[in-house]
Amino acid sequence: MSPPPAGTIVPIAWDEDLLAPSVLDAGGGVRVWPVREVCVVLGRSGRLDEEVYAARCTADGVPVYRRRGGGGTVVLAPGCVVVSVSEPLEDPVRVASRMARTVGALAGVIGRAAGVELVARGTGDLCVGDRKVLGSSVFARRDGFLYQASLLVDMDLSLVDRYLPHPPREPGYRRGRSHREFLTNLKDHGCRLAPDDLARRIAAGLAAPATKQALCLGGGQGFHTKLRSRPSDL
Repeated sequence: MSPPPAGTIVPIAWDEDLLAPSVLDAGGGVRVWPVREVCVVLGRSGRLDEEVYAARCTADGVPVYRRRGGGGTVVLAPGCVVVSVSEPLEDPVRVASRMARTVGALAGVIGRAAGVELVARGTGDLCVGDRKVLGSSVFARRDGFLYQASLLVDMDLSLVDRYLPHPPREPGYRRGRSHREFLTNLKDHGCRLAPDDLARRIAAGLAAPATKQALCLGGGQGFHTKLRSRPSDL
């Protein structure tokens, strides 16, 4: 795919098919995929001029996308795994509590798969100690919400410095630290699994009956779990 013109932000709807009525009626769904190409993804209200070194992206042929969910701007690249979980939502007021429950379930699933103890911090982050390995985003509708997370497994973290300035907003626990001081990969804390293998284990863990019960997801054949290499439009 050729990069868009400088300053162009391409809207994306990755994994929003998990919000299809057939999936939500079955109780929700999961998709886990390892990233294959470098890109930058803005949150719903993120500003290109504040949150991205756009000229560097253009020079390097790195596309800039905008997701419909909130949260900060991220760099996705090989060595990163994306986790998407959809759930039916009867009460939109409960989005925050549902997100917290999903993050808690993910901490257990990823921690067991990677052999690394994870703790929840900020709004939807997972950390090793006080260093971030996973960030979250939520896109909510009246009938359901889509939780999406990017997990650092073995990614070249210098790409974050190259394409993103220090964010205009940050969680308190970051304490002004640079990207290099704040972010970390699971591999630096004992995880020996390649991103593809870890993605498979996460998908299997999220499909386990105990996890589905914790997330209040549907069971049986209706539960949609799929592992794929990347979204069709990346």
